Amino acid sequence: MRGWMALGLALLSVTVQAGFPEDPFHSPMWEYNLERYLGDDSEVVHDERVELQVPPFAEDSAQVPLTLDLTAFPEPAQRIVTWVDLNPIPHLFTYEPGADPVRLLSLNFRVQQATTVRAAVQDAEGVWHLGSAYVDAAGGGCTAPSLTSANPDWEKVFGTVRGGAFSRAEHTRYKLNVMHPMDSGMVGNTPAFYIEQVALYREGDPHPLLRLELSQSAAENPMFVFELEQEAPRSRLWMRDNNGNVFERHLGGTSS
Repeated sequence: MRGWMALGLALLSVTVQAGFPEDPFHSPMWEYNLERYLGDDSEVVHDERVELQVPPFAEDSAQVPLTLDLTAFPEPAQRIVTWVDLNPIPHLFTYEPGADPVRLLSLNFRVQQATTVRAAVQDAEGVWHLGSAYVDAAGGGCTAPSLTSANPDWEKVFGTVRGGAFSRAEHTRYKLNVMHPMDSGMVGNTPAFYIEQVALYREGDPHPLLRLELSQSAAENPMFVFELEQEAPRSRLWMRDNNGNVFERHLGGTSS
């Protein structure tokens, strides 16, 4: 009887994991991170239409550019989760949609060692479509001290937001930079200090066009790029860090 029970448990384990495809990058954190961020019963498929772009080698492990291009994805994303497999804190950002679908997201992140980076896009049926990319790196980006906070005058520019909205023929591109040390909390005697919430609003509308939840893997002085499928209205960028500081910038549509 015990033998049959053991066999039944083994078959159950195989069934539970059947929703996860094999990882072409053979990451040791593959199943763990899928379960952690998407759920152990989630349906996951690899999808080339989720175009995740990172450099093949990180010249600066504290500033690695990431672009998620969804122009080929056939429907609006219901949710997006990105993570860096081998970082001490893998989660990078979670995107929640508003009224206008996002077609492109970009920002810089930290990398602690050579690793696979993931972007999971949920469709209307609840299926997660996964894009993956590998970045080689010398490492140490998550434990490197912030250059911003090392400057004795950093408080003078702290929270400064630069950028704007640019109207294209079929979409609007937002490009914004905020001065913030984004301390990871992994450097001695320096607590975690980072922007954890980002939202973009139309002026006068309480419902956001998009929302992001950030983690400590995001790079210091983050540069955000969003492309939305709508004309550029007057809009407002809102951010809050884990110490309760709030940053805002009002944006007006311009042509480019």
